[in-house]
Amino acid sequence: MPDWMLPPSFVALRAEFRPVFTRPSFDSFRVIVCGWVHAIGRHCVSDAIRAAGAVATKHYCAYYRFLSHGRWSLDDLGLHVLGLVISAFGLEQVELVLDDTLTRRSGKKVALAGMHRDPLLRQGRRAFFSYGHVFVVLAVHVSVPALGPTGWALPFMFRLFEGPHSGGKANAPSDRRRSLSRRRKGAQARRRLRMTDRKVVRGQVTPCELRRDTGPLPEALRPTKLQLAAEMIIQVARRFPELRFRVVADNLYAGRAVLHEVHGAVGNVNFIVRGRPDAALYELPPERLPGRKGRPRVKGDRLPSPEQWAKAHPRAFRTVQVDIYGEQVTLRGATFDGMAYRSLPGRLCRYVIVKDPRGVYRTDYLLTTDMGLSAAEVVESYSRRWPLERTFQDAKQKLGIEDPQTQLPGSVRRSAPLGLLVYSLVVFWFLTDGHREARRLRRRPDPWAAPQRRPSFANMLAALRRLGWARTFADLPRQLAARSKNLVEFIQTVVAAA
Repeated sequence: MPDWMLPPSFVALRAEFRPVFTRPSFDSFRVIVCGWVHAIGRHCVSDAIRAAGAVATKHYCAYYRFLSHGRWSLDDLGLHVLGLVISAFGLEQVELVLDDTLTRRSGKKVALAGMHRDPLLRQGRRAFFSYGHVFVVLAVHVSVPALGPTGWALPFMFRLFEGPHSGGKANAPSDRRRSLSRRRKGAQARRRLRMTDRKVVRGQVTPCELRRDTGPLPEALRPTKLQLAAEMIIQVARRFPELRFRVVADNLYAGRAVLHEVHGAVGNVNFIVRGRPDAALYELPPERLPGRKGRPRVKGDRLPSPEQWAKAHPRAFRTVQVDIYGEQVTLRGATFDGMAYRSLPGRLCRYVIVKDPRGVYRTDYLLTTDMGLSAAEVVESYSRRWPLERTFQDAKQKLGIEDPQTQLPGSVRRSAPLGLLVYSLVVFWFLTDGHREARRLRRRPDPWAAPQRRPSFANMLAALRRLGWARTFADLPRQLAARSKNLVEFIQTVVAAA
């Protein structure tokens, strides 16, 4: 068995995903995960293969084909991650976090890419746009009080949002100039085949066969972000019907396409989303009187908006102590029930109006479909949406999910989500076994750094790498000559990957 340069606990965790893949795909999956963990610098597929070292025994086209044409399902892989998290932490009330993120790309031949709003470049109300892909991400929130006051969001399900204008249709300007030059010279047009479109069979390089699910979707069938989110939530709820789910999302996902569709399909899901201060609320429709003709009423009398109700009932606010973002905060909150007919007709929902006496946080209006939650529970639950933002930041900066230069539709749909799944595996390993194994390293803390209340993802990734290196190069029974040879090979691999 090759030396993966990984601790046995992480190798055992990775082996849990054997039923999700075929045998060749699982071999490629192990190599890519190992290379993605050890790659330093950019995290392209070729960098991951190079960082994996001697364990990458296949032709390099096989690892590109694993992303573009592999016979494995990203949903099955993500649901398997969720099952491991639920069984490991014994979750009965599962809290899911929903959001979307932009992965910036460049190149005219990148399939399914388009111009999307870039929140990092926004200046006030002026919006900026960047070229790339937008993924709708569903993550599970995990909290381990012994390791930190706030929890972690582990992504496990993904959907690519295909905008109305997608890339991958026109050639790059350099290709157009080259073809025009050859046409003027009277030369025959060149038909180039990308290396990622080829596979090696019995030593012969042949083109990959086309599949129906590898191309772009038709214009009429491209779902919105809300429809993609509802599809993922319904699939998760039907996969685990015995569990209760609570979905936390921003105001973008407070529409009818999510709330009404999910509640109409499954009954074990509740939502906590940010609502509108000027929302149109109504009472439930009154009972139909006997003998009354005509169409029955679908909504009752109009109620004041949450903002109007808060101004009219200042005495309804109560002081509550909530634990948000790792600190105890004193807030004033009140609850107001009504039916949001446009988003969730025929069902009462609860608005939680939150004010900060200090003026640090703005007045917020939170909407929940769980009528049994108090104002403090709703605020604390909604604050757990923030770890997903930190997940996106760490995955882009430490794991380079924007770096792969894949261009085919199948690779585009899988490369960035696979990097987010590697993030989930690293964090899950550290929360279960890695934090105990990391104590054996006995690394002296930096004298200039304050002790951390919550380990960062950089610490988790460094602990995983150090444990793998210690097992490979500091194993005492090995002979010195063998260790020196391995050390030289590892240093060459790290330098090449950087």
